Amino acid sequence: MDNAIQKLLDFLKTNPKSNKAAITIATGLAGLHLFNVLKKLQADGLVEQHEGEEKTYSLVEQENEESTESANATSMTDEPKETVAGIDNEPPFQQDKTEDANKGTESVQKPIVKSTGRDSSKLTFNGQEYGKGPLVRAVVAQYVADNPDTDYNKLKEMFPDDLLKRFGIFQDEATAAVIAKKGNRYFTKPEQVIKLKDKTVVVCNQFTLANIQPFLKVAKELGYEVK
Repeated sequence: MDNAIQKLLDFLKTNPKSNKAAITIATGLAGLHLFNVLKKLQADGLVEQHEGEEKTYSLVEQENEESTESANATSMTDEPKETVAGIDNEPPFQQDKTEDANKGTESVQKPIVKSTGRDSSKLTFNGQEYGKGPLVRAVVAQYVADNPDTDYNKLKEMFPDDLLKRFGIFQDEATAAVIAKKGNRYFTKPEQVIKLKDKTVVVCNQFTLANIQPFLKVAKELGYEVK
């Protein structure tokens, strides 16, 4: 279905509010196949349906996508700067005047020390330490290994998209490519993808200590211990 999804998304991108007849002519998708593709894309929040004399379909607009993704990219690469308490409004250097018997009064510059850092805390799963994104991928992969008959829909039931707004915990490769057009927001290397019985999925890597909490709660409910 991945090729069908991409074909439909490409068409709706340039032809919003198209009815099923127009979609069928342009993409070759028809009948139950078209119905299933549209239903999946609506469930994933990528396509919206317009009511009228006949139903039409368009891509869901991603508001401020460029600025949001730019902000996400910056947060992944830049380290936030912290200043020492009480000196936020001080100049870069403080002037200390020291009396010297031979040289008179001299100005000695003392640099203000600033500390920098970001959250690089690790989580432990199955005896191994992970960053937050890799930890999520490891838990999802473990669930699939423990439940080899899991298909895409079943995995969505276990780890629904609302656990991580906008990106979802995981997506199939075609959907991930549409969601993250301007940057890699998923673990997509060959050794990182997870193969289900019906398709291959990629896990999102956009996690912070705050937004990973809903996922950790579900992992605990499933019996996976994360420390």
